[in-house]
Formats: sequence, C-alpha cells, structure tokens
Amino acid sequence: MARQKPTNPDTPDWTLTPQQETAVALLASGKTITDTAKALDVSRQTVSEWFNDHPGVQPALNSRRQELWAGMTDTLRGLLPKALEVLAHEMDGGQPLPAAVHVLKACGLYGLPVPQGPTAPEDVARAERLRQKARMFEELAAMP
Repeated sequence: MARQKPTNPDTPDWTLTPQQETAVALLASGKTITDTAKALDVSRQTVSEWFNDHPGVQPALNSRRQELWAGMTDTLRGLLPKALEVLAHEMDGGQPLPAAVHVLKACGLYGLPVPQGPTAPEDVARAERLRQKARMFEELAAMP
C-alpha cells in the first residue's frame, strides 16, 4: 500500500492535475466551462469549482492566455508589411478616405484636438515670466 502525502495546511498545493491542465488549455482556447466539462467527462460544477476555488487554476489560465496573446501579437506584427501595402494601394484608389482614416487611427492622430498655445514670441515670453512669478510666490508661501 502506497503512503499518502501528508497534508500541511500551512503550505497550499497549487499543483494542477492533468485534467485541470487540460481544462486550462481548453478554457484558454475559448471553450466554455460546459464544453470543457464535456471534453473531460466531468460535471460542469467540477470545472467551475476548479476555476473558482483552486488557487492554481486561474493563474495558470491567465498565464496561458498571456502566452497565446503574445503569439497572436507576433503574428499580427508579421502581417504589418502586407497591411501597409494594402493601405498604400487603397490610398491611391478611388475612395482613399477609409484607408486614410485607418492610417490616422493607427498612428494615434485621429480625433486629436487642435494644437493650442501662444504663437507670438512675446506671448511665450510673457507666459514664462508669469510661470516664474507663480513659482516664486509658491516658494515664498512655503517658507516658515
């Protein structure tokens, strides 16, 4: 008869069983809890309890999702040259506006506010003098 591993309540065991690891893989791939339970031939409640109560399942799922996300991001980066070619072609086409809007959004320029601020050198100098005076008054007010 094999000896059972003694339990130690001060040292939680976050190790996943092979079934829980499979559940993590299925959930990370987009399967629902119900689909995951069917695939593992366990009850939906069991998978739900793993997800909600086992301290190792959620971190493993989050880690797997982050790995998948990083891979998808790399794949998207690989498509950038082709996407830029398509946008360039569309910009030269009959309706360049949608392509132009996509370019502006991708660059973070779409919907930016109009630049503001002084346009005359004397206004810039006046604003700087006001900032210096305000700073001086703040320093004086802070003195004991």
